[in-house]
Amino acid sequence: MHKIFKDLFVLDLANNHFGDVKHAKKIIKKFSEVVKKNKIKAAIKFQLRDYDTFIHKNYINSDNKYVRRFLDTKLTISQFKELFDYVKKKNLLTACTPFDENSVKTIEKFKFDFLKIASVSSNDFTLLKRVVKNKIPKIISTGGLNLLEIDKIVRVMKKNNQNFSLMHCISIYPSDDFDLQISFIRSLKKRYPKISIGWSTHEHPEAFLPSSLAKACGAEIFERHVGISSKKYQLNKYSMEPEIFQKYLDNLKSVSKIMSYNNDENKIITKKETSTLQTLQRGLYAKVDLKKGSIIDENNSYLAFPLKKNQFSANLVKNKMVLKSNIKKDKPIPVREIKHNSEIIKELTIWQHVHNVRGMLNEKKIAVGKNFEMEISHHRGLENFEKVGCFLFNLINKEYAKKIIVMLPNQSHPSHHHKIKDETFHIISGNLILNLDGKNKKLKSGDIIDIKKNSHHKFKAGPKGCIFDEISTRSIKSDSHYKNSKIKKMKRLERKTIITSWF
Repeated sequence: MHKIFKDLFVLDLANNHFGDVKHAKKIIKKFSEVVKKNKIKAAIKFQLRDYDTFIHKNYINSDNKYVRRFLDTKLTISQFKELFDYVKKKNLLTACTPFDENSVKTIEKFKFDFLKIASVSSNDFTLLKRVVKNKIPKIISTGGLNLLEIDKIVRVMKKNNQNFSLMHCISIYPSDDFDLQISFIRSLKKRYPKISIGWSTHEHPEAFLPSSLAKACGAEIFERHVGISSKKYQLNKYSMEPEIFQKYLDNLKSVSKIMSYNNDENKIITKKETSTLQTLQRGLYAKVDLKKGSIIDENNSYLAFPLKKNQFSANLVKNKMVLKSNIKKDKPIPVREIKHNSEIIKELTIWQHVHNVRGMLNEKKIAVGKNFEMEISHHRGLENFEKVGCFLFNLINKEYAKKIIVMLPNQSHPSHHHKIKDETFHIISGNLILNLDGKNKKLKSGDIIDIKKNSHHKFKAGPKGCIFDEISTRSIKSDSHYKNSKIKKMKRLERKTIITSWF
């Protein structure tokens, strides 16, 4: 996914210049003012046809409405260059849609910032073969195409090392709400996780809900037809004027705030939210006179509103809590006067890790079933597990063996070797830095690497964690030999916790 596409607005001038350079400059100027005011990244997009070859000679004088529209709004190449230079002067990016091979040459000659492939051309592989001869970033609309047809485009682009993005598009002009199928953006993002996905839209200009939903579904690029109405030139029903574009941007800014757009991977718990909830929580009170050393339970304590400052709250209550001092009946029990049972804390910590790994597997749609054998390896104790250790699912162990290993972000696994088994790592998700016999190897999703017996190896997950298969010869529990002397002295179940169910 390339940063050049992120938060990009493509403003399609199309035929809205009506073949009038002066009118086209007015549109570009007005929209450049909106772009500058809002400090956004935007490209003015042209459409280009070589009319001498694009339209069959027998139809030049026909009454075909599209032929008439193309010819009635035709710009010469010199006029086209004049507008291109004007866009650059206004500090906007440039984009252009070619509908034939000769037009690609012009785009290359002018050095456009983006080359847009229209839906009607996206499965025109004759045109695509010409387009991929340059390295101009491509924006590809997918109107009228199913996933298998989009797969073909992706294959061609990747095979030719293109920097490209995909636009969900409904090629109906204008589009009604029931046409839009905006949730398909999520399907595109799942199927092509490393490709920027956008929304090319033809609904009514003042219908802001579709773009809001598109952004919520993960669209990063937004394309709109733009223009200016006048007595001489009347816009179509799906093109946007500058004043409406400002409202459109204001709406998307609101969507970003609502979504916490820059932090959408993690939920942020603010002090304000925590404080609000604390004012509504129940606190822990003594039901009878309590003596130091009492084990707190429902027979000698109760929960009631309000929660006092520094008082033990309902959501902190755990089994086998011990009181550190005497507390009188109906008095609040302070947080500082409670001591937790270490075994209960250990059990809760383990289940917190179990919930974490289950969530990671669910997010990547990796199923291990309801009953399994998972080892939580905590070589430096459960308290340091998030830094050192891993989750290890034992799935098959015959003459051959398979395990799934899950690592938290930036979690490391200490150096060790096996005297009996050979193994192969296959990275399913995320990144892994593997140190194999003293040499670092950076592994990404899809990579495969062999680790021979007696090879010393340690590894560390990337910032988003890592999930990988370990495929090996038969796995033997006593065949992991650690370099660290402290780990070497530990019994197996001192550095591992075995889990056999999610429940």
